[in-house]
Amino acid sequence: MAKKKTEKKEVQFIEGLKAKEVLDIPLEDIDDDVKTFQYRLSANVGDLKRSLSQEGQKEPIDLTGSKPYRIIDGFRRVGAIKALGWKTVKALVHKGIQDQEAHKLAFIKNVVRKNLSPMDKANAIFQAKQRKMKPDELTEYFGLSKKQLKRYEELLDFPSDVQKLLEKETIPMGHAKVLADFEVSGKELGDWIARIVEDGLTEKQVKRELKKSLGEIKGGKYRLYMKRENNGVRMYPFFIGKEDSKEERDRVIKLLQEAIEALKG
Repeated sequence: MAKKKTEKKEVQFIEGLKAKEVLDIPLEDIDDDVKTFQYRLSANVGDLKRSLSQEGQKEPIDLTGSKPYRIIDGFRRVGAIKALGWKTVKALVHKGIQDQEAHKLAFIKNVVRKNLSPMDKANAIFQAKQRKMKPDELTEYFGLSKKQLKRYEELLDFPSDVQKLLEKETIPMGHAKVLADFEVSGKELGDWIARIVEDGLTEKQVKRELKKSLGEIKGGKYRLYMKRENNGVRMYPFFIGKEDSKEERDRVIKLLQEAIEALKG
């Protein structure tokens, strides 16, 4: 009985990497628990399962090393293929490349496919900094200015509810920053998102409307009392008394109550 030939296909690829053969790799030969090169925060594979079951696997994943291979790009495709009960996955195996090259490949592949949400990009930048990449290297690596890099890094300090909106790409980064700066949360956040989407509010319009809603303090400056962060609540020195407006006192009471609840959790 003739052996089934391994499928081979020539593909265009990133300069400096030599893998050009698409191989059928058994899933059992892949260690998908190693997340070294994973930038995406969402692991949802529902959409991919539907696409794969209807159209098959059109794009190979990228692997490195030897058995068990590590995934460079294609975590969700492997998850979807496993869920479908398939035994093999089409892949490019890049042997002998350094982790730095593999990280760059993972990022480029996702950016080209426009697969990374703002939060995914923020996570990729965070991982690169953890690998001790210098500022100039970061700008070249990600193709972003230092100002843009800083904006993405700031996303990691946004409240989790706002981060989820960015992960789903419900609103742009500029709108998210305004909502985070004004500490909009809970039902109020949902109401503002509805207004942004339905009325097509710009970033400046959202900021103006929030100032109207919350009141401008001391020469038009919005007073920041506290800021929720991933690991707790940051408190800023402030004084508020009976001479301040009822709206502002109510706002402080609400913020303190939310801070207490956040710390309880």
